Amino acid sequence: MELLSEIGGYFGLELPDRGDAFPAAIKFQSGRAALRAVLESANIERVLLPAYICDAVIQAVIDAGALVETYRLEDSLYPRDLPVPFHGKSAVLYVNYFGLCRANITRLLEDIPHDELIIDSSQALLSVPTHGLATIYSPRKFVGVPDGGLLVTAGLEIRVPEGEDTGSVGRMRHVLLRMAHTAQEGYPDYLESERSLSDTTSLRMSRLTRRILAGIDLAAVKRQRRANFMALAACLDKYNFHKWELDAESVPLCYPFIVGRDVEHLKRDLLGRGIYIPTYWPEVRSRVFDGIEHQLTNCCLPVPCDQRYSPDQMIHLADEIVSRVDKV
Repeated sequence: MELLSEIGGYFGLELPDRGDAFPAAIKFQSGRAALRAVLESANIERVLLPAYICDAVIQAVIDAGALVETYRLEDSLYPRDLPVPFHGKSAVLYVNYFGLCRANITRLLEDIPHDELIIDSSQALLSVPTHGLATIYSPRKFVGVPDGGLLVTAGLEIRVPEGEDTGSVGRMRHVLLRMAHTAQEGYPDYLESERSLSDTTSLRMSRLTRRILAGIDLAAVKRQRRANFMALAACLDKYNFHKWELDAESVPLCYPFIVGRDVEHLKRDLLGRGIYIPTYWPEVRSRVFDGIEHQLTNCCLPVPCDQRYSPDQMIHLADEIVSRVDKV
């Protein structure tokens, strides 16, 4: 039996070890670093991005030396008016929004050459990889890790980064504060942790993040998120301006609840009740002023449905929201 590299001494945080849940993935310090690695390895010169996208993805494309162009979405969240076929070294990036766009991805694989399609699954950690150029995941959107990005590709040769991310211990503060105190106390550290990931120079995922990921029961995460989504849907679908379908395989990031007007006042009201509703992504407001992108940015409550909660808690959460919807 091989001995451990260190024996004895003080105890560390004890976590179960379920093994590598993503053995086929190349592991980076962040999803944006993984995207940059794909673009550089494939010598991509132009990337078509959805207008509804975070600035971090745009910056990763710029860092890779590629030209950014944007496209709009139909109400179904399928790309509208993509200029295909392409000429030259181009790629389309499509986001599996909220983990609920698997049907759109299937359609894209029929409409776009596979070697020109990148799927951003940062909001869909437990979705299966596509047969496109690459699928990219960001685990911290789904589970309590400080950083990390996963890249799955079949036909592209990606060089594994030589250096390893050593900043994960410093990014753990908000995760620990959430456990020991409150989310509010850890929020400034969370923002600082996100800022620290702005550098897209490729690094290997830290050993800390790998070890935490190995301890998470992802099958339980999948079951709980799906059950919670369905509990919210039973309460909120009749008020929702958009019809979302949860197919048999999808695992949702949240329940996207779209109402008929701006929801900032409603978010502030819910915040007073200790209910934290994010905005994906506020920077889009400066780029898009109508369409589904406007609705998703200004009129959507991405209601949490993650594994920390039960369906009964989702029902109480839905009651809190419904009681305020008419006041928006």
